[in-house]
Amino acid sequence: MHQTLRYVALTAIVLLMGAPLAHAQKTKQIFLRVTGANGAAVTDLQASEVKVLEDDMPCKILKVEPAGPIKLQVLVDNGPLNTDPINNLRDGLRAMFEKLPEGVEASLYTTAPQGRAIVKNTADHKKLIDGIAVIPPDRGTGAFFESLLDAVDRVDHDKAPGIPTIVAIGTNAGLERISDRDIPDIQDKIIKDGIRINVVIMMGGTNASSTSGTQLEIGQSVARLSGGHFENINSTNRLATLIPEIGQLVALNAAAQQNQYRVTYEPQGKRNSSVKVGVSVSRDGTTVTTSRDGR
Repeated sequence: MHQTLRYVALTAIVLLMGAPLAHAQKTKQIFLRVTGANGAAVTDLQASEVKVLEDDMPCKILKVEPAGPIKLQVLVDNGPLNTDPINNLRDGLRAMFEKLPEGVEASLYTTAPQGRAIVKNTADHKKLIDGIAVIPPDRGTGAFFESLLDAVDRVDHDKAPGIPTIVAIGTNAGLERISDRDIPDIQDKIIKDGIRINVVIMMGGTNASSTSGTQLEIGQSVARLSGGHFENINSTNRLATLIPEIGQLVALNAAAQQNQYRVTYEPQGKRNSSVKVGVSVSRDGTTVTTSRDGR
């Protein structure tokens, strides 16, 4: 069983690393920041003013809407490696939530022995801070991949505007049960929905019957695939300083993503995995900056 799970997990890594080359979507999105001649942000952009070209072929504009706030999901492995002692984890989470700018929405989940919502999505950061005390230390191991897959599914089902970000604070303890269909599903949604995933892995699992090492490999792969940050650590002391550092990255992203638009469009030519994309706005005197994921 251990070898089978290990084989599936290694297959997952290969697929995740190859995902951008294999992906060709029917509809695509791009983010715009538009400023006027005076440098002020344009806040009333209309779909009729936007033109997108792929390999010089005009695309059909389906929707132009405000990009919305950062929507952050924090997944915490509350098993022994992160909670013995638990004060560093709690201090790090508190400092991270205190750094979030006004308007950033966030939720908090634990993953051991399975995913559980501690605080559901809210812009009330006091609720998030109060929820930290509710995190229960658990003797089980965190469901790292399953909880990550659930978080990605929540993003995919959320139709309200927003820029999705996940912070996964995991460990290398426990076996990951991964089905073949889960891998293309998660990689497709990470790319399609523009999800950034930041990963911290606490090392320390030593029992071969309960530690596969795949959490480390999967964490590295999803962070690289999504353009997120990855770090593995060996002491709970580091949680108290590293988690706020990631919170600062989220805060900087939130500041950079103000006054952006999400443009959803449909290519009209042959769909290739690698294309040259051009965007223009017909309003006189404007300057346009673009990104694929709102960063």
